[in-house]
Amino acid sequence: MGYPKVNHIHSYSTRLVLLLGLLLPGAALQAQHPDHIPVTRSAEVNFASILEQTLQQSPEYLEIAARDTEAQTQADIGSSWIAGRPSLQVDLLDDSLHSNLGQSELTYGIEVPLWRPGERRDRQALGQQYEEQAQAWQAYFRLAVVGRLRDSLVAIHEAEVFLDVERQASADARELVSIVERLYGAGEVAERELLQARTLLLTQQRSELDAEAMLVDAQRAYTVLTGLNVMPEAPWTEAQAPDAEIDATHPQLRFMQSEVDLAQANVERAQAEARGSPTVTLGSRREKPGTISARQDSLALSVNIPFGGKSFVAAAGSAARRDKVDAEVQYLTTLREMNLQLHEIEHELFIVGESLPLSEQHTDMSTRQWEMARTAFELGETDMSQVVIAMQQARASARELQSLTLRQQRLTIEFNQILGVLP
Repeated sequence: MGYPKVNHIHSYSTRLVLLLGLLLPGAALQAQHPDHIPVTRSAEVNFASILEQTLQQSPEYLEIAARDTEAQTQADIGSSWIAGRPSLQVDLLDDSLHSNLGQSELTYGIEVPLWRPGERRDRQALGQQYEEQAQAWQAYFRLAVVGRLRDSLVAIHEAEVFLDVERQASADARELVSIVERLYGAGEVAERELLQARTLLLTQQRSELDAEAMLVDAQRAYTVLTGLNVMPEAPWTEAQAPDAEIDATHPQLRFMQSEVDLAQANVERAQAEARGSPTVTLGSRREKPGTISARQDSLALSVNIPFGGKSFVAAAGSAARRDKVDAEVQYLTTLREMNLQLHEIEHELFIVGESLPLSEQHTDMSTRQWEMARTAFELGETDMSQVVIAMQQARASARELQSLTLRQQRLTIEFNQILGVLP
């Protein structure tokens, strides 16, 4: 009778550990993973506040200032009255090292590049395209980060639900071990049934550890993404958006369209640069014909107008025109892929919605069969193998039901994300 007494004490110890784990899941998780700081839920934070922190935590956040600066510098070029940087020109003529007749000539002036007709207007339009692209990119960047945050919050909720399922399965396995230990102590079952129950418990405990590891990974990913160890109190859920069409106002498509518009503007800029800019040079000329001659000062004015070179202009614009075509192809390809993903999600949502009622019925029946098998085993009306089968079926059906429920919510969030719907 000593062995059953030890088992009795062990049973109380395991129940105490289970109770502490259920009451303090964060503390239990911290004890099992000492290098991990659990993410706690709090009513003091919401999605909007976490989103702002996540945006600043994202590596792409550094691009905002760079893109704004680029847009501003391009706009400044279009607002300039000259087509480029002015330059100083100096020409000096002196015969002192050769014939030494006292002849000298000095010409100096400022060379200023000028806009061709309509060219300044085109550069102003280019600056406007850069500004619109910067704004479109920020909207696209925000949507992308929203998607990452949505996915991270859902991943934590899924891990928590699956951990609860595994903990309940472990509790059922412990209860079964307790029943078998009691029957074994009374001599009503063989040691084989006891070993079988304990093996089942060990297998289930490994599954629980895997679920805990999945939760730790999800929480760590959340901390890396947001830089926080706190999340909203309620699990993240969303209602499916009524609109099922992707239009040109989608943030990603707006950004890609701005890439097309910018590429077109760059075609015109490349051609304008290849044509060259007319220049005017204004300055002064001082000359002295000889030693006994007086110096003569005059105004110096020169104009430089490039012309011709149609083939060079076309060649300069061809590379930029190819970039525009690539941007258009990327836009159309992305639009096609987004529509395909949207329809696939709609179809899967329909399948999951039809499967959920069937899974609920299956879970109810499996749970009832497990309860009946456990009672029958205690009364000696069935053997251990039937109890194990009933228990495994009950746990499998419970996992399947939770998986379908969580899958439906994740698909709903993915549906809203593809449509560009922000929380």
